[in-house]
Amino acid sequence: MSGHEPTVRGIGSPVEENIMRGKITVAAALLATAGLAGAGAAIAAPTVPTATPIHFAAGATSAHVAGKVAAHGDQRYTFDARAGQRATFHLARSTSAMTWTLVGPTGPAVHDARSPRQSDFAYTLPETGRYYVDIVSSRPASYDLTLSIPAPRSGGTTAGAIVFAPGATSATVTGRRGSAAASTDYRFDARAGQRASITFTDSSPLGTWDLVAPDGSPLHNQMTSEQAHGTFTLPATGTYRLTVQSPAHSHYALTLSIPRG
Repeated sequence: MSGHEPTVRGIGSPVEENIMRGKITVAAALLATAGLAGAGAAIAAPTVPTATPIHFAAGATSAHVAGKVAAHGDQRYTFDARAGQRATFHLARSTSAMTWTLVGPTGPAVHDARSPRQSDFAYTLPETGRYYVDIVSSRPASYDLTLSIPAPRSGGTTAGAIVFAPGATSATVTGRRGSAAASTDYRFDARAGQRASITFTDSSPLGTWDLVAPDGSPLHNQMTSEQAHGTFTLPATGTYRLTVQSPAHSHYALTLSIPRG
């Protein structure tokens, strides 16, 4: 015995190697418990799930994949993205026994089975490269996963904080677009449990807005059917981000109301 840790071979990336090491350790423990790991017994390494690329149609900013997972099965997908892009995930699943993991090009996992948001999750991607999404379930289940990565913003600006006048419980911000579509970022501070209402109007029916919690979780996005109004019980204390997206030659008004309480 050399005392050196055995090398796992035949695995494509550092991320897959780490995943495989964990799976081999678990497999060996199960075989030993069952009394099958006696002298001379061979332990077969589990198979790394085949990765299926998520493809976006020409000009599209979202794509979806659907399928089924067997009990204790694993379905893997990949997508390529650039550092700084914002990815939003929506997972429709037939059972809460299903969870998913997101791993960056060099790891570690930024979303896993312990993450509280298994249905909706938004994340600013930290690296350029290939990302891995693994969908697993402890019992047979079906799923539909939508991945949205908005196109790079044209003319985007940061407008700053939404500030209430002394004694006021609401504030309105407005904007006007020139010859190009654009987005504008706003922010506001609030406490967990406060109730926030947002009213939005745009001269174009294509105007939309996003609301993101301090931890990056989406509370409302451009795919939400109701864009004119939204009411939310804010989940955490911290800084929230509002982003307005509008097409060229349009103008908008957004009112944020947070009653005292």
